[in-house]
Amino acid sequence: MLSEAKTRKKILSNATELFAHNPYGKVTIRKIAQSANVSPSLVIYYFISKENLYCQIFEEFFPELENMIKKLKKEPKLTLSLIVNNYIEVWRINSLIPIVIHRELLSLDNTEAKNRLANKLLIPHKKKLMSLLSSITECSPYNEGYYYMLVISLSTYPFISDHISNEQNTDMSFLQNVYESVLPQAVC
Repeated sequence: MLSEAKTRKKILSNATELFAHNPYGKVTIRKIAQSANVSPSLVIYYFISKENLYCQIFEEFFPELENMIKKLKKEPKLTLSLIVNNYIEVWRINSLIPIVIHRELLSLDNTEAKNRLANKLLIPHKKKLMSLLSSITECSPYNEGYYYMLVISLSTYPFISDHISNEQNTDMSFLQNVYESVLPQAVC
């Protein structure tokens, strides 16, 4: 028998997999329970509702991003490439998170789950990333938004494109071409 912590983690992991490959509305407590090989009542016991479980996926992941930003703030020679590479490493370890973010957060109607995630996690994280970008001397308040989009899009694209094209190619060598063509133009 699994410990409570391992059971909870197993449910969360299986739910993440289901949300990455199915629309939010198609994922049910019963499907999550079946995937984790537990009873639906155990899923409810740990997470109360599907919405809470969905939000918990992100609430347990975002501290990793926060720690990465803290680490990067201490970096003496911070560059845009270094920031993008750090994000890629975080996404590589948690490769389903960008898929779930793009699949559902961009498509969910104005739900309580979406509002909770945006207000509690996404908006505060964006502010921290923008602050980090502002510490790069060449970046100004006028171009920080551009660099923010570069960081997010360059770091998530490999994971989202694999999912969309159903190819499981994790070779990141193509990013070198992007770095050579886009990043030199981005003064940072």
